[in-house]
Amino acid sequence: MENDDFEFPLDDDEYDEFEKRNINEEIKRLRKEEPNFSSIGALEEIIEYFLSQDKLDDALFFANKLLDLMPASADNWFKRGEIYEMMGDYESALSDYSKALDLNPIEVDAIVGKANCLQLLDRWDEALETVERAIDLDPGNYEALMNKGIILEKLNRYDEASRVFKYLTELEPSDKDAWFELAYCYDLLNEPEKSLRCYDKVIELDPYNNRAWYNRGVALSVLGRFQKAVESYDMALAIDEKFTPAWYNRSNALLSMGKLHEAIDSFRTALKYDPKDLASWHNMATAYEDLGEYKEAIHAYTEALKLDPDHVESLFGRAICYDALNMYRKALLDLKKASGLSPQDPEIWHARGDVEFTLELFEEAAQSYRKVVDVDSSNVDAWLDLGDSLVEIEKYEEAFYAYNRVIQISPDWSEPYYQRCKCNLYVGKYDEAVRDAKKALSLEPHKINTFFQDFGQIQHSDPEILVKFVFPVYDWLVNEKKYKGTR
Repeated sequence: MENDDFEFPLDDDEYDEFEKRNINEEIKRLRKEEPNFSSIGALEEIIEYFLSQDKLDDALFFANKLLDLMPASADNWFKRGEIYEMMGDYESALSDYSKALDLNPIEVDAIVGKANCLQLLDRWDEALETVERAIDLDPGNYEALMNKGIILEKLNRYDEASRVFKYLTELEPSDKDAWFELAYCYDLLNEPEKSLRCYDKVIELDPYNNRAWYNRGVALSVLGRFQKAVESYDMALAIDEKFTPAWYNRSNALLSMGKLHEAIDSFRTALKYDPKDLASWHNMATAYEDLGEYKEAIHAYTEALKLDPDHVESLFGRAICYDALNMYRKALLDLKKASGLSPQDPEIWHARGDVEFTLELFEEAAQSYRKVVDVDSSNVDAWLDLGDSLVEIEKYEEAFYAYNRVIQISPDWSEPYYQRCKCNLYVGKYDEAVRDAKKALSLEPHKINTFFQDFGQIQHSDPEILVKFVFPVYDWLVNEKKYKGTR
């Protein structure tokens, strides 16, 4: 509360010296005395003055005096409601607007004020019902129509909201706020071409609107026009170089164009302004990973994980980089944590199985591959890898089942026949092994040399396999003119 010796600021030109002296005297008097009906005009003027100077406590003090004097005035309840709303006391404002409407049910400004407060209290359905009442009374009320559109947005009713904002742009084609909200609705309705046209209109009306340039860039990115998107983000940054969302999305657009070094530089600038932006650290790491610069990628993923130790995507990305550097134990630690945090993600389980297989942890690898096929039963790579890991632990019948599943799903892929062929040899099923070898080599004849390399040692170590398997396959290849050579 201001003291009793309040004086007008010297630079206040709205009032002449005589008016200033008179109002100063009234302020001093009315702070100390109970007002009477002759003071109504002075109170109203004092309230308006304090509001113009953002002296809300003083405005509220005199609004209370005015209400004490005239409690049956809807205007006075409305005015105090406005003050409470400006002070952020939305419950009190809502109460005052409601009392104003009790006294004058068709006071549109009070209805709109009530709707505003309901929005600010997250009571969206009530706010919509209230603002529609205002529109019924005054169909052209701009504030009510704008509020209705915003409320519909909050209720995820974007199609209805877009119709409201479109109507407002038709009423007032130079209304940049309505154009902006209309564009935003089109964004959320996945209509980027319409959105782009609206943002262009906003920029035509307000060329220095960095948000419009930024959102325009987003729409262009959705359309796959990444170079144009970068140019739009650059305009947003020319207006406000510290606007980190524009740096972030600019970087992603460069990533999408394959301009990885430029993207990394752009991410670094974003992180200069917001070093705690996890998404920038993570996406910069993916750029380094794509460049094969795995140590730099690991550093960036680690920075992301400092901000969120449970960020699954960064755990997974760092594990892939550790794997690429043959740091399998570290990769496995990250993959174990990632799979614990995201147990239904088949990609993580598959990568974990691959690392476990490399570390010759075949039982664990089989368990991981089973997790993949439990979630994605048509994943042929996981079924094949499961079969291979089961062979390593001599669970041949289960391995046959896995290879058979691959063949059921992808009957024209040679690899499962080739791997089942080996499994048949392990259990002494030579006829079946020959049949699988013929099928695999028919599907992919270029594997013939690989076949003889794989089974070359067997020819010297196991005469039975040589006679019952290698020779029959060799003879078939020669007869089919798929191979020229000697036994």
